[in-house]
Amino acid sequence: MTEREEYDAWFVREFGRADVPDAVRAVGFFFWAAGRASLIAASGVPVEIHALQERG
Repeated sequence: MTEREEYDAWFVREFGRADVPDAVRAVGFFFWAAGRASLIAASGVPVEIHALQERG
């Protein structure tokens, strides 16, 4: 799964809608990806972030 696919799946799960304009989702993805990148940079070590499937 690409980062964008992971983001889109998270977006639909969290907000329950897929009909949000593409421009809004693109901006959200930019900040989502930048947040992940900043966590990696702040850790100071090489890491990978994977989303775990929620229990339920």
